Amino acid sequence: MQTVDKAMKLLGAFTPAEPEIGLSDLARRAGYDKAATRRFLVALQKHGFIEQNPANRKYRLGAAFLHFAQVREATLPLASVIAPLLETLAEKTGETAHASHYSATASGGALITIGMREPIRATRVHMDPSEILPLHATASGLVYLAFAPDARIDEAIAGGLKAYTAHTITSANRLRAAVAQARAAGHAIAGQSFEDEVTGIAMPFFDASGAAVGALAVATPASRMTDTLKASILSELRRAVATATRGIGGVMNPDYLSALGDRRAA
Repeated sequence: MQTVDKAMKLLGAFTPAEPEIGLSDLARRAGYDKAATRRFLVALQKHGFIEQNPANRKYRLGAAFLHFAQVREATLPLASVIAPLLETLAEKTGETAHASHYSATASGGALITIGMREPIRATRVHMDPSEILPLHATASGLVYLAFAPDARIDEAIAGGLKAYTAHTITSANRLRAAVAQARAAGHAIAGQSFEDEVTGIAMPFFDASGAAVGALAVATPASRMTDTLKASILSELRRAVATATRGIGGVMNPDYLSALGDRRAA
């Protein structure tokens, strides 16, 4: 299992901004020696998860991921459900809409971005489509924790509450209080806690057991946030998360519906 963990750490280094990485850089980032890194890469390459660009000898993700992505989407559709909802959210709110899904990590878990749409306007929040969203520092993370299994909060705390800005929650007590507030409200708002000058609003979507599995969110420049915009975003998110939950075969969490006054947005 430790070998798998080490190989996964190498795969996690690749992003759309840096799709190709050389052996030395991969070894340095992972904290492995070059010989061990090469062994992992050879094994991953054998199964199609890594390939090497013959022009520059750098490594990149292999085509095997395409097969598994298709199997996942065919059996448990997610991207096809989420994509049109993000289009509508961005159009209706005029702000950047994004979706995330929980993924366990060695540092206690995080949300991985599974979709993003930007509005057609000059000033908007830009996102990396492969962005990892820390649970304690984002609206998506806080609202996920509010309706996920209780153990997730302890795991997030154990993983360390890293400061991203001066407004990031870095104490266990503050995190628990913020999660409780999100549970009571049915949504979370994070002001400049992950990125300066950005405010995020998020709501969870749920699996067949009624547990949160991810979040839909809207991010806007903090200077543009008003009570009117906030109300508009919350209204659109309510409809979107209900549709997303139904689309993946989930059921609405009773505590979430109670927080909304049982206003079933559809």
